[in-house]
Amino acid sequence: MSPPKAPSENPTALQATIPPPRRAKLPRGASSLPREDVEAEQRKRLILAMAQVVAEKGYAEVSVADVVRAAGVSRATFYELFADKEACFLYGFQKLSAAHQKTLQAELDRELPLPERLLAAITAYIKRIDVDRVLARAFIAEAEGATPRSRLAMLDAQGRLHLALRQWLQAVCAHHPEVAVRSDADVSLVMTGLIGHVMGKVRRDEGFSPADVQSVLRFVLAGLGLYGWARHVELGMAADRESIAHACPVSDGG
Repeated sequence: MSPPKAPSENPTALQATIPPPRRAKLPRGASSLPREDVEAEQRKRLILAMAQVVAEKGYAEVSVADVVRAAGVSRATFYELFADKEACFLYGFQKLSAAHQKTLQAELDRELPLPERLLAAITAYIKRIDVDRVLARAFIAEAEGATPRSRLAMLDAQGRLHLALRQWLQAVCAHHPEVAVRSDADVSLVMTGLIGHVMGKVRRDEGFSPADVQSVLRFVLAGLGLYGWARHVELGMAADRESIAHACPVSDGG
């Protein structure tokens, strides 16, 4: 089965790739802009700068001085927008994780056969992380160990991914009673393996090849007991949507 068409490569609100943050001040006349526009630009600079310096040094070694220096924003401006380094980091993490969740959910909500929906969602999610690799290495890979609050934010984000997969599986079981119902523990084990693999790639600054995406798809499908479907993906069989839909309802020994 060929991977579904990749989603639009429009960058997230934080930018897909991070050039060195601009050090220039806001343009002349910026004071006449709405305050929220100026603050949004300054906040964006600070988040991109935070990502850059955290990716280089790790969260524990980064100071507010590092961030404002990289962003070209004054220390006073930083504290007008964020209470401290942790608040800036959490804001960046939450924006990035929300963008990734939105990408995943948009594919799961498409009017496609359920198998194609999952293929599209996983492909889009991995491609989004790959495009946002520097941001992911800074915020997502560091969040688990940065602070207690960032760890809670990471667990919350992972919980939303778990719920999305669980809801997809419930839809599969509702439409195809032949598919065995899976427990939350089953879904949790699959998500733990998936997230661990993705985070390992992010920490090593490795991109995802088409073969990597196919490996992830096989793992998720096999982990949920959809062995026949996983084999269908592995063989790369050319099939239209109707045949893909019929490949879904298989038994555990399929």
